Amino acid sequence: MASKRHLSPAPLPQPKRQHGVYSQSARAVISSFDNALYDELVLFIFSFLNSRDLCAVQAANKNCSRLACDNQLWKTLYVRDFGKARLRGGNGFYTRKDGRLIKGLPSRASLAAADAESLNWKWMYRISSNWRNGRCAVDSLGAPSQSLPSVTGAPGAHVLLAGALTISASSEMSHQPIILLRSLPGLVHLLKCKSSITTSPVGISTIAIDQSRPSKLPKQDGLLRLAAFLSTGEFSIYEYDPSSFSPYPKLAYIPLPRHRSHVMHAAYHHPLLVTLSHTFTLMIYDLSGDTITHTHSLSSFTSHPPASLIMSAMPSSTSYKLILAYAIPVYPAHWSVGVTELIISASGSVISTPVATGPAPPSYANFTVVGTRSARAFDVPQGWIDDEKLKAMRAQWGRKVKLVADTQTDGKWVVLAPGDAPGSAPSHDEGSSSNVSSPSSPLTSYVSPPSHTSTHLQLYRLYMPPSSSSHVPRLSFVRTLHGPLGPVSALSLADGRCVSLGVNGSIWVWDLEGGEGTEIARPVDEFKQASARGTVVFDERRIVTSGVRGMEERRFDI
Repeated sequence: MASKRHLSPAPLPQPKRQHGVYSQSARAVISSFDNALYDELVLFIFSFLNSRDLCAVQAANKNCSRLACDNQLWKTLYVRDFGKARLRGGNGFYTRKDGRLIKGLPSRASLAAADAESLNWKWMYRISSNWRNGRCAVDSLGAPSQSLPSVTGAPGAHVLLAGALTISASSEMSHQPIILLRSLPGLVHLLKCKSSITTSPVGISTIAIDQSRPSKLPKQDGLLRLAAFLSTGEFSIYEYDPSSFSPYPKLAYIPLPRHRSHVMHAAYHHPLLVTLSHTFTLMIYDLSGDTITHTHSLSSFTSHPPASLIMSAMPSSTSYKLILAYAIPVYPAHWSVGVTELIISASGSVISTPVATGPAPPSYANFTVVGTRSARAFDVPQGWIDDEKLKAMRAQWGRKVKLVADTQTDGKWVVLAPGDAPGSAPSHDEGSSSNVSSPSSPLTSYVSPPSHTSTHLQLYRLYMPPSSSSHVPRLSFVRTLHGPLGPVSALSLADGRCVSLGVNGSIWVWDLEGGEGTEIARPVDEFKQASARGTVVFDERRIVTSGVRGMEERRFDI
């Protein structure tokens, strides 16, 4: 029997292929996180991450970066962090072809399903996060001597925002006041204003932009209407078209001598124009034809400045709702806030009232006030009262203030900024701004309670039930907004967000839905006390202020 051959102790070389029948399924496959799970499972895992971790995941590889940028994922994260309140309908809307937003805020819009899918939710989340954290980029819009005067030593400036357009004007007296329209850093258009009834210097008392939806006509796409009011009471309507710019007004109106009063505020929703004078006379105008027609006048002897107007179109195409917030006197020499709702409707055709320049043709939209309701923050119940009503009266009495610096409303919320100095009885000269309410009797030494000083704003909720309801309108106190270290110079309120500009230059932002406040700009260390109000306006991406720092723009889309 032959002996077997012994194998060499040397190791065998690696096989070049598997022995036996070749099978592709038997080959070892290297599994990774990218190919082991479907995209839907990865997105489900990413839905448990916060925004900071989700951004960090994007740096892992291309596949994670692709999935971490999923639009629906960021939409869910947005709703989770900022709530659905920011997605309810507001004054602004995203469907404008010209990019204009009248008073819209981040994601505060009435969105159709198709429009919601086209939004970049990650970018919206970043903008809203910047608002919450106070992160913004600051740009100067020119020295006060070049564009607008500073609040210090000069009347307050007028500033409006319309998408990428910044509209500004000075209240200083001039033989030919001008309105500046900035669309780009180096592109400025000028609108010329001139009085037709006097050769003396005049000033611009206020400006208002048209809040109606843009026309579907191709020739009017991107058209912006603007109303400018002079200190003489006359006003003009401008149409700004970037493709064919004209510095002259399209329509002009000269009121009758008895109606030539200083206009403080105006609300414009073409073809309806509503003005409020310093004597608290409400004037309604019809702009549907080739001329301006005055259709209705209302006066109030229990309402006082400062005030604010907001107007919106109702589901009916011929009716509008106007919300007016104002200061109301409280016995014996104090102040609170009140709100009035007016329903303005167009019906029939009437012959217009002759004006100084001659009779006007008939108006086919006779705008009249068909309903009005009011609510007051300080209201004494009628008849006998029980302990609960007495407790509520005492709480109301504790919120009365010595002065009112500003009042603002967006139709849902009302904010009152007291004007008294904390810790001492305020004293104001007779030459102070007329926009700050002051009592007629100087004998009282009342100072607002510590929780309601000039640095603490009062937030109220406005309840306006349907006209058919048996419930009455209410203006209920919600909370006190804390934060500023000095008196407030001006407020701006839109769609559940409030921005305040302090006399010392500080800027605070509050989310009224969530009750959160953030300081955007710290006070100026050394500044001269202003003799007139500042100005603050904002939209969904920026804040523009005119105050002790001059005119500045703070952008949150960074």
